[in-house]
Amino acid sequence: MIDRLVILSIAALGALIPLHAADKTFQAAAAAAYAHQESESVTVGARPYTDQDEVATAFGKKIDFARYGVVPILIVIENKRPKALDLRELEVSLVATDGRHVKAVPPEELPSLANLGKHPSPVGVASPIPLPKKKNPLTSAEITVRAFGAKMLPPGDSASGFLYFEARAESGDKLYLNGLRDARSGQELLYFEFPLAK
Repeated sequence: MIDRLVILSIAALGALIPLHAADKTFQAAAAAAYAHQESESVTVGARPYTDQDEVATAFGKKIDFARYGVVPILIVIENKRPKALDLRELEVSLVATDGRHVKAVPPEELPSLANLGKHPSPVGVASPIPLPKKKNPLTSAEITVRAFGAKMLPPGDSASGFLYFEARAESGDKLYLNGLRDARSGQELLYFEFPLAK
């Protein structure tokens, strides 16, 4: 009887650990909870994360995207159609009020943005004291883990993640999204374009 109680206690404790760990993971809300548009039973929602407190909820406190001129935008796509969606040719642009289009930067290219503006020492001039190298904040694992990476979206399912834009968030920014296709026929759905709410 005691052995059975010990086993049940260990099993219960094991069940609690994943729940506690899951509490700390970032979860996107439904697409309609953000600025969104619906067309052909597909809803696309998006929200820029420009406030440092918001950024901390998804990426932790060490990453300051604004310092490096990066705007992370959470994208949520919900497929309410009876057919799967092909997202392999998905293209998303941030559109400024003056019409400038900025394409998303792949997460693996972000670290190079943190090095912009750093000037190397002149040739032949060495630093008198070797300084420790600072870790590049844009190499954080959360950036890749939280990136939007869905390639197919089954019927009734949703996908979410962040896209990263080399830009400064401005009032009146819009999101332009195209390349959503019916997985079977390859026919492209109508494009989505809607203003982002900060």
